[in-house]
Amino acid sequence: MVPPRRESAATGPSQRAAIACQSCRLRKVKCDAESAASDQGCTPCRRARQECVFDPLADGRRSVSVKLVDKLQQRIESLEALNQAILNPASPSDAPVLPCSPPAPAISRAPRQSLPAPTTGNAKSPRGLRGESPTFYGATSHPHVASPSEDSLLTSSHGDAVAIQLDADSPRLRDQLLRSFFKSQTLWVDIVNKESFLSHQAAGIDSRWYSKFLENAMLACGSRLSTSASVRALGAKYLEWAKSDAMRALTEPTPANLQGFLLLSEYEVTKGNDRPGWMFCGVACRMLSDLGLHEAARLTPAGKPQAAGKENDLAYALLSACIVYEGVWTLYLGRPSSIPASVMNTAAARARVGQPSDSPWLSAWVGLCVPMAQVSYVLNEESMSDSERHDSLRRLHGQVEDWYHNLPPDMTYDENRLTNMDLAGYGLHSQYCKVQILLRQALAKPRTSKKRRHSQMANDTDSQASADESKALIYHYALRTARLVVTYREAFGTEKMPSIMLDNAVVAATTMIRHLTEAGNVHDMRSQVSWLSQLIKSMELVHTHFPIIGRMLDSLKPICGSGPFRSMLLSSQAGSPDAFSRLAQAPSQAMDFEAMPHNNALDDSFALGLDSDMIWDFFDTSLVPDLFFSGRVGDSSLDLPASSVPISNFAQAVP
Repeated sequence: MVPPRRESAATGPSQRAAIACQSCRLRKVKCDAESAASDQGCTPCRRARQECVFDPLADGRRSVSVKLVDKLQQRIESLEALNQAILNPASPSDAPVLPCSPPAPAISRAPRQSLPAPTTGNAKSPRGLRGESPTFYGATSHPHVASPSEDSLLTSSHGDAVAIQLDADSPRLRDQLLRSFFKSQTLWVDIVNKESFLSHQAAGIDSRWYSKFLENAMLACGSRLSTSASVRALGAKYLEWAKSDAMRALTEPTPANLQGFLLLSEYEVTKGNDRPGWMFCGVACRMLSDLGLHEAARLTPAGKPQAAGKENDLAYALLSACIVYEGVWTLYLGRPSSIPASVMNTAAARARVGQPSDSPWLSAWVGLCVPMAQVSYVLNEESMSDSERHDSLRRLHGQVEDWYHNLPPDMTYDENRLTNMDLAGYGLHSQYCKVQILLRQALAKPRTSKKRRHSQMANDTDSQASADESKALIYHYALRTARLVVTYREAFGTEKMPSIMLDNAVVAATTMIRHLTEAGNVHDMRSQVSWLSQLIKSMELVHTHFPIIGRMLDSLKPICGSGPFRSMLLSSQAGSPDAFSRLAQAPSQAMDFEAMPHNNALDDSFALGLDSDMIWDFFDTSLVPDLFFSGRVGDSSLDLPASSVPISNFAQAVP
């Protein structure tokens, strides 16, 4: 037995180990800070001429990573929020009851239905987490808009890791970002005229078509689509610089400053900051009348612009851009428009006539936004009766269809040659699909009636058949949106995807998940599940460029419930090429695809062991003739009622 150790009287009790200053601990050198004078510092720090930071109460242990502490703190907060949600579940009237869906999180600011009917009550978000005033969201806004603005827990681990700090004032870098901006803005709406901007920028002073406020807003937007994390990180710096000049831009209105506010509105919304984004767009629209730009679209009786010249053409283009942005944000947030209908109708009249200097895609956007603004008003207006709402929506549906059929041949949607379409067409056609989804969902809702005659009751069977056909058409539009998004991703890259396609993608994904969940039999819907998987993958891949994607994906979880579709969202590799295989192996659904008959080219590709991405190497070949042939949706590949109506020609009677 080893005898206990005894302390020698000569040596005395054991002393505490010496404590080093921060600099010596990092360099791992001997430190005499304890014995040195407090105003002089330790010897190594004096020799290196560094500041000596010494804590006499430190315990000598290795410091803990700040990132680790923050991560643990976030996990604790999320667990506390989950516990609070379980203890205080939402009342049945607050949110719809979904099968196998988890309790609504307590941090949700405005629980609302996904793609609600037009008579659904509007929601006000308390924003209690940040102490902000309540905000309003109408019936046409998607649930992700009212969800918490904190980063998604699902994708927070995939944040950009900035390798180096770049100089935001580098002339070469700024020039590169401006070139990137001018290329990217053509994918949706041309807000800034390149020639006018560069010519006024050369003078180096603020003018009618140039300002530092506008340039910083352009740099922020240009940095967002970069493949470099270090460049994307500069977006926050450029945004800060632009906001510092915002008050001056507000008090000194110019077309350049108007353009800057429009760009900031789009930038903020894609970051998940819908409130400042909405305000910036409102400021830009107010500047229209202040600068007299709302008169730029007026025509003479002969159909010519009242004020001809380049200046008038630039003014009309800027007016059109405001109409497009305001129309999109109005539908996105479910709020009334601040641009009078008379101004929009005047701009639409010029768009129909067309001028050589006008952008055809911008004119097409204006033509769609005029009825779209009225659709948003009808769907979000609570005081309107059901019959009045239904009649208005039928009339607006006809206007939207007329707009679609009057598109020039080179701007139409051709399923067989989708990659031949101009890049600006993808956002336009996906927005058209969203409008159709909202319209048809509202029209499919049965109208309430206190008393009905026997002849009216005899038509219930026909009404049910019409409702089933409407559901099929709604799903077809969602499927077309998925086709647009996935094709764009594979053909042109995620870093070039326009932001207008983001909201349209989540609306399509919501519609597809609901349809597939209601169908129940996943065995016969391999093609549809594959499109949904690829659509979610596309959204995941653009998350580094558009942080709002995190909230969009989180909003899909409740409608997925605990079924197999939730595996697409919960996995850290959600949306990856093997997402479909994970779905097929989900224990809650015993799906045996090997026993399924392979009756189309897409199924054959899976049977041969081909990766789902490989089939996109053959864009212009007829891979899935049943699924997308001249816009038709075949009965063999879709679990839908039989229909011979082409998806590109939905002018049949509306229920």
